[in-house]
Amino acid sequence: MSVYTPLSRQQMSALLADYGFQLVDFRGASHGIENSTFLIEARDPQGQPSPLVLTVFETLEPDALTPYLELLAQLADHEHLPVPAPLPAPDGHWQCRVANKAAVLMPRLPGDHDFAVDAHRCRQVGALLARLHQCPVNTLAPLPGERERLAGLTEQLRHLPDQWQNAARECLTRWQATPAGQTLIHGDLFRDNLLWQDGQISALLDFYNACLDHPEYDLAVTLNDWCVDEAGKPVAARQTALLDAYREQGGTVDDARLTLALQVAALRFWLSRLAGPVAEQSEGQGSKDPAEFARIFAWRTQGLD
Repeated sequence: MSVYTPLSRQQMSALLADYGFQLVDFRGASHGIENSTFLIEARDPQGQPSPLVLTVFETLEPDALTPYLELLAQLADHEHLPVPAPLPAPDGHWQCRVANKAAVLMPRLPGDHDFAVDAHRCRQVGALLARLHQCPVNTLAPLPGERERLAGLTEQLRHLPDQWQNAARECLTRWQATPAGQTLIHGDLFRDNLLWQDGQISALLDFYNACLDHPEYDLAVTLNDWCVDEAGKPVAARQTALLDAYREQGGTVDDARLTLALQVAALRFWLSRLAGPVAEQSEGQGSKDPAEFARIFAWRTQGLD
């Protein structure tokens, strides 16, 4: 995740000291585009190595961040998913402030980013999504809905090429006209939001697009990253592997809803990348290329490149 808010060693040391940690070293993470994330080597009060992650939120304010942190704590504590739970700040809350922005410190789970993709990995991703989608939602704090995020992106439709204006508006209108589902979804399960260790998933990261909606939408977001080639064309073997594992772990799929969701999810990230931050001063990845999802949208709507 790119760094939009650089922090000095003095700032980092002072923040960690409040939590009882001693800074050894830190660096900005290189994946993602929304927040500033730092990978930290530290020592705990007993002097033992303690890898940590600090996320500084570029747009989310404390009140908006709270339900996501409650979700992370619940998933890590009760659902036995490989999800990092926030560490309590000195005041007992799960967030702090640094550089006048909301921030969260978490333990760094084992594993590394690995962007290789094949049918075996897609099966693991499908099984993980099935487990997530079966989590109870009755005790969750209200989360912002993906439908509201989509509505906020409609202004970007005017920036699409003329030949895609009608198809984009039609699929978005059809999706928004259907009631939202009540399944907990991740909403952003791209390859840079998983860590791997010894060929197995070791961590599921970045729940800041999580919400309640249809599981097919979460599947669509995931399939559009994991199961397409560089031209945006669906790769049938990967898609079949992911969906088969999802069903084997108890997930159910409405095929008609998934077909529409694949279009909407491609359009959502095309539009959000058009609207995304252009980070001339950022360290790391910065904004991603909207054309990637233009190609995926073309394949999902008409099978064209």
